[in-house]
Amino acid sequence: MYQKDYIIKMIKQLTLAVATLLSSKSKTKIEECQQMLNGAIYDLTGMSEHTILKLSHRDLISIISGGKEINTEKCFALAEMLKLSAEVSEDDTARSFALYLKSLNIFIEVSLDQRSDTTQNKSQAIHEIINVIKQYKLPKESNLLIFRYYEFNGRYDKAEDVLFNMIKTNKDEIVDEGFAFYERLRMKTQEELESGNLPLDEVIEGLNVYRNLLNH
Repeated sequence: MYQKDYIIKMIKQLTLAVATLLSSKSKTKIEECQQMLNGAIYDLTGMSEHTILKLSHRDLISIISGGKEINTEKCFALAEMLKLSAEVSEDDTARSFALYLKSLNIFIEVSLDQRSDTTQNKSQAIHEIINVIKQYKLPKESNLLIFRYYEFNGRYDKAEDVLFNMIKTNKDEIVDEGFAFYERLRMKTQEELESGNLPLDEVIEGLNVYRNLLNH
């Protein structure tokens, strides 16, 4: 409990400090933000930002969790810090995008893990990142995570949108994933489908569109 409370307090302090420093629009203050966040990330993980960006998000989750059950608090804290670092680094587009992507992958991976504390709702942070990076071409791994995240949270229409988008770049790699998605939807009740903004008639229509897209 002490570690969890400490991490929550630290993230709140970092978020407030970053917001305050960024409001000045000073290059010096932005550099201060970056140094502060790099220090906090190192204190949490024992790794530099450079090392973190080289590792896969799954390796990072495993490392900071000690190779055991996912440490939800530490993983979410790292994701929060990487998101803040991305916001601070927005003038460096490539770096900011890489940080956002790593943060997003960790947020979703941990959120989808059934063992994680479901009371920790990170949907706002996830949606904020998706909104920022949607203009860029995303790697298949991140698209699949977003796809699974939307389905997991009952946003079937959003999941279908991501699926159709993946056909443009990863058609040969997502064929089975798409058909399995529609099969799962056909097992849902009408109420569940309507709640997910994808009623049964649209599920059937979507499956037909999916088949046609695969053949082109």
